[in-house]
Amino acid sequence: MKSPFTKALSFIIALGLSLSAYADTRIEQVWSCTLNDGKSMDDVKALNHKWVKYVNKAVKGGDIQSYVATAIVGKMAVFIFVDSFPNMGSWTAKEAAMDAEEGKKLNEAFDEIAECQSNSLYSVEES
Repeated sequence: MKSPFTKALSFIIALGLSLSAYADTRIEQVWSCTLNDGKSMDDVKALNHKWVKYVNKAVKGGDIQSYVATAIVGKMAVFIFVDSFPNMGSWTAKEAAMDAEEGKKLNEAFDEIAECQSNSLYSVEES
């Protein structure tokens, strides 16, 4: 059985290797969501604006962007968030920031507005 120190050291080494592997890429997290009854895309966009301000303040270096993609044709209550991070380290820091009190409040507010069914994390490179 590994000691807590050995586990922590293993995690730090693995994180360091993953960060160096993604040094020249951006990380994109894509969420597929559906509006809750009585809520609007204006509600989503207003809260997303607050989220972007919070995570850019909470994560050292900032440069976190978020886009809300809405249907032009099709299911109008379905939308997509595309959250863009400069690297894996900033995505990891965002995850930690969402565990703080303000992050939890933002998550609760999002839950009142929409239900997100799935998400994926992508590494992207500019061609």
